[in-house]
Amino acid sequence: MNFQMKTHGGAAAKTSTLEALAPAGGDIAVDEAADFGYLLPPGGDPSQHGEDISDADLDTLGTLMVPNSRAIDATPDAPLAPVLTYWGQFLDHELTARTDRESAITTIVNAAPKMTGPEIEQNLKNARTPRFDLDSVYGGVPIGPFASEAEQKAAAILRTGLRHPTLTAKMRVGTAVPSGNLPDALDPHRDLPRFHQVEQKVRDAALDIARAQMDDKDFNKFKNGLPKRALIGDMRNDENIIIAQFHLSFLRFHNKVVDFLTENETAWIPDFEAAKTLTTLHYQWLVVHGYLKDMCDPAVVQRIIDTRNSHYDAFRAAYAARNPGRVVGNVIPLEFSVSAFRFGHSMVRNIYDYNNTFGRPNGQAPFDQIFAFTGGGGLGANFGLDATNIPQDWIIDWSRFVNADGSFTDGKPQRMARAVDTVIAPPLGAMVNEGDDEDDPAPLRELFRHLARRNLRRGKSLRIPTGQALHAHLQAIGAVTSGPQMDVASWVNTKPDLAAFLSGHAMNSATPLWFYILAEAEAAPGEGLGEMGSWIVAATFIGALMDDADSALARGFHPSQSPLRTSDGQAIDSIENWMRFAAVLA
Repeated sequence: MNFQMKTHGGAAAKTSTLEALAPAGGDIAVDEAADFGYLLPPGGDPSQHGEDISDADLDTLGTLMVPNSRAIDATPDAPLAPVLTYWGQFLDHELTARTDRESAITTIVNAAPKMTGPEIEQNLKNARTPRFDLDSVYGGVPIGPFASEAEQKAAAILRTGLRHPTLTAKMRVGTAVPSGNLPDALDPHRDLPRFHQVEQKVRDAALDIARAQMDDKDFNKFKNGLPKRALIGDMRNDENIIIAQFHLSFLRFHNKVVDFLTENETAWIPDFEAAKTLTTLHYQWLVVHGYLKDMCDPAVVQRIIDTRNSHYDAFRAAYAARNPGRVVGNVIPLEFSVSAFRFGHSMVRNIYDYNNTFGRPNGQAPFDQIFAFTGGGGLGANFGLDATNIPQDWIIDWSRFVNADGSFTDGKPQRMARAVDTVIAPPLGAMVNEGDDEDDPAPLRELFRHLARRNLRRGKSLRIPTGQALHAHLQAIGAVTSGPQMDVASWVNTKPDLAAFLSGHAMNSATPLWFYILAEAEAAPGEGLGEMGSWIVAATFIGALMDDADSALARGFHPSQSPLRTSDGQAIDSIENWMRFAAVLA
């Protein structure tokens, strides 16, 4: 099966073989496979990849990145809205999968490249379409080749479960169970849909897919947890309750589009496709004008748009030349997936002002609890609850997240994200819902729970170039104007332990890319990423949008052109207005 792709500049269409990957871990979004490739063309020079750095030294660096204290002020704030942390996580799940999952290629156990760079490019496939097409919301496309026709049929059945059973233009949502107070005067239909809501054939389809992928132990665990499991395209969007509530906003937005088109005279028919189109266009516009321009240097974003992302096109052309006749989908940089777009880990707070129950004036929400009230966390089972959906007092109050507010003097959490820097929230050094395989030895379980060590080791296994090597390359081709920093310790000189460790180590001038990008952001004058980090992220995002002829960027869409308006007549041109339109923010 073939499909057509057009280059940014409108050159002749390329024909690629359409492949598909079975969903991982029982995910619903069966997706087209796509390629990963290196921005820095892979070569044989090990100094460009830091391959001689030991796992022990990487672990030491990772440990120094995570404070021991879980105090409210353990990591510094930035004047960035807290929603940006989890919006970024949602966007990551939209574009990529598999680089964050353990496999023979990506393993962090005895981290070392198991393949050459060209072999990694040929064998590691992306399990998400390289487009902002909301496959995690609407499901992927159930097309082969899978292990059997039965799996294809199961995937198609699963996608039907995402839709409302009678109001077929709408998406299915879940209803929070009565417990405590709602955070506002809105309705309680604000949980993800879960498998206990659907008919048996949909549950059986999920079990059929899982049985084909898992050993008996993992399958039994999956089966036992299925009733509480979210019925969404990508299960990573139920990892914590904030991203789960963010995902829910898309389901609610879609449904409110149907209501709006039904109740107002527009040129749009109030059906599923119209709602999906308008939801996607508004989302894609906000990706650039709401997310990118907050997290990246706006001048870099605009430069990429003005040059039609020419340097990113050159990367893809070089990748295609290295892999003649076998390009699958539009390639996503490994440096983006494995390193640059993991900057959001530094923005996580260890305590949140979540709503009026788990926040001002009555309490707070420690990060561990953010993971407890999800399907994987048993919807609060560790807190004595036997809920089938989230308790209504765990519905998020988005007014505390969509705008930055650092004005509080009561010693409780500010309503801001943490700074993009080289310090990671303490709970990410001992993550709940991770490293729970009792068959693994204790040191290995500890490793899987430590996010910083995992990220650094993953970069080594996947031959990700050092920050200096990639920075020099991007400067040489004209993508960035700055040059590599050969003394990274000077970028983190306000952190004596980190600076001292780097100053005496080869990593000071041959720095793991993930750490380098965080250090560059820490030293940059703005609140988000530095120039190189901004270019990698913005070029990847804009590349994905320019490749999609129906995207908001390709169409020149602006929210003022849309028929949709908030209740007070505003265009949906901010994440705050998105939440208000979806009726998840009063």
